[in-house]
Amino acid sequence: MGAALDIAQRHAMLHATDRGLDFAHELIARAVYNDISPLRRQVMHRRIAELLEKDTAQDLARAADLAHHATLSGDPGLAARAMVSAGRLCLRFFANDDALSLARKGLQLAETLSDAERVCAEIDLQEILLAARPADDWDAAARHFAALAERALDHGALAHARLGYHMASWVRWTQGQWTAAREQTLQAARAVRGGQDEAQIVGMAETAKCLVLIERDISRADAMLMEASALAQRKGFSHHAIAAGLGMLRFYENRLDEAEEFFREARTLCKSAGDRVNEYQANEYLVMLDFQRGNLAQARARCEELMTLGDKLRGGSEEPFARAMAGLCTYAIDDAVEGLEAALTDLRIADAKHRLAYILTRAALLDCERGRVDTATKRATEALRYATLLERATELLLANAVLSRDCLVMGDRKGAAKFAKEVERLSAAGAAAWTHDIAARLASNNKRAARKEAL
Repeated sequence: MGAALDIAQRHAMLHATDRGLDFAHELIARAVYNDISPLRRQVMHRRIAELLEKDTAQDLARAADLAHHATLSGDPGLAARAMVSAGRLCLRFFANDDALSLARKGLQLAETLSDAERVCAEIDLQEILLAARPADDWDAAARHFAALAERALDHGALAHARLGYHMASWVRWTQGQWTAAREQTLQAARAVRGGQDEAQIVGMAETAKCLVLIERDISRADAMLMEASALAQRKGFSHHAIAAGLGMLRFYENRLDEAEEFFREARTLCKSAGDRVNEYQANEYLVMLDFQRGNLAQARARCEELMTLGDKLRGGSEEPFARAMAGLCTYAIDDAVEGLEAALTDLRIADAKHRLAYILTRAALLDCERGRVDTATKRATEALRYATLLERATELLLANAVLSRDCLVMGDRKGAAKFAKEVERLSAAGAAAWTHDIAARLASNNKRAARKEAL
């Protein structure tokens, strides 16, 4: 073979490139290709696709090569798997349009597979579609993911069933349907219950992470994360869902130093795996941690990375939230509101209720501290509307605490008492531990204001 290649190179049929030998002209390549029998061509394409599929190199050009050879291999199963591998590689490098195209092509190829193979391929490909672009009809998407998960269960494909339920839960969560999100995430855990392989450990961690996100069954989430972490250590592997879940739990418990370490670990693991959506989430929490601690300059600096990631992601609420978070930091530091208001407008268009509630409650607290009663009331009222839909105790408590303070300043003692009663109820109903200090501070201000009014 070496001698033949030398002769071809001397006759200028081949020439050296940085990727090895290549044909000197497309016509030569086409003539040689056409001279190979169709069956032999399929075998060659299949072999190349199999080698590329096993190759661990992270090179975007390989995604196109893999998709090309797998499509011509005559093996629809290999072709569909190749579209999954190539699509995930595209997502790693923010080539979202290419990932969408590959996933759609993969869904067409999957139609010829047996039902057991098809449902697994469809779930993997739908995950790529969801990561590349938000669903146009989120309710239909969530129902479709849950139906795919049910089919995967019928075929005993537990890992794919878990993934289908997790996707349904994620979509429900982004739209504020937290009760439905809780049920779907618990179903994901049920699908893989009883095992100790990596998929089952990840299933527990993802479920626990979702429960902390929606502030439901915190004790159960804690137990699941402890078990997932212990099993993962025993098997000698790590996963970002474990680190992120523990970080969210520690944040909820007001153990902020521990939370930061877990989120740093989650960010590193996500970056290494090319999981950009969860990398964004880890960075998002690191910014929120700094803001919570009052490290405003550092939080604003971290927003730069958050905005860079958000701009490259799939066109959801990530980019406007990053700008809103940067605007909130600037408002806290410089008392300049322009950037915050512009970002809030875009965040409302994205209809990200959980992120809107977060930004609005923090802005309302700043307004409250600075004596801007009307603005604080307006923002807290809007936040309360979103938080009520979400049934999230933390944002509900903060919004009610601000409104109680504002009512007292305006002389509405009855309204202040009503909101204060809600604050007490929510403190015992599962709001994050750090909210108690904020509620106590505002309540102390309320007492001083009431004494001042009495004098």
